[in-house]
Amino acid sequence: RKGRVVAFNVEYPRVRWSRTLSSRTETSPIVVDGTVYVGSENGTVYAFRADDGKLLWTTKVGGAVKGGLAYDAGKLFFGDYAGPVHAISAATGRKIWDVTGGGGAFGLGGGQFYATPSVAFGRVYLGNTNGSMYSFAAKNGNCVSSSAAVTSAPGVGPTVYVGSYDGTLYALNARTGDTRWTHRAQGRISGGIQMIGDLVFYSTLNGYTTALGAA
Repeated sequence: RKGRVVAFNVEYPRVRWSRTLSSRTETSPIVVDGTVYVGSENGTVYAFRADDGKLLWTTKVGGAVKGGLAYDAGKLFFGDYAGPVHAISAATGRKIWDVTGGGGAFGLGGGQFYATPSVAFGRVYLGNTNGSMYSFAAKNGNCVSSSAAVTSAPGVGPTVYVGSYDGTLYALNARTGDTRWTHRAQGRISGGIQMIGDLVFYSTLNGYTTALGAA
């Protein structure tokens, strides 16, 4: 009924520290400048000191935080299951902005944010369970267009790569949201998309892993 965040020594099997959370967590933790950030299902985001697990701050939002948090330029970005997308200070947890994205805004229907955001080109890219892809201005949360990978592949330009439960990998123009190309996968894509060099990697729920040329 409760969650836990644990730090292990990577050289030999020893727990360095362990902290109990007030609810379950599905969030992959991130570590930035000696601080561990993780969200939980009761809407709490935690910041722990990486060395010893000391709690530095918590902040609370209105829905479950299931996806991972993304960091850029002193801010943390994440969505929650009530619909909003948030930007908070990584140093204090103070709210910088929050906007409604998946809960019926923009005429795209209700949904929850389960994906981990990607931050690039001054924008925050985030998929939603309603089947839509959102882009927000990192500075103020303005919606620019309707766990992605974002890169600028040679000869292509800034592109967002995102998989879907409809069995398709989409390459979207990072500035406009227009579709650059699509690829029909062997099954539903649930996990995050990874970029290595000029290759895009995805895995499907029926057990296939595939690499595609980014262009």
